[in-house]
Amino acid sequence: MRVELPSGGQLLFCAHHSKAHSEKLHQVALRIHDETDRLTRGAVG
Repeated sequence: MRVELPSGGQLLFCAHHSKAHSEKLHQVALRIHDETDRLTRGAVG
């Protein structure tokens, strides 16, 4: 997950940590680019 901040900075998170901090990230982010669904798309099991 890539989080763009109003200050112009960016934060990058793995799927685990993006889920753990999702609520706060949505409060402070200007934009969120989340592709965590690609980790399980087409997975067998």
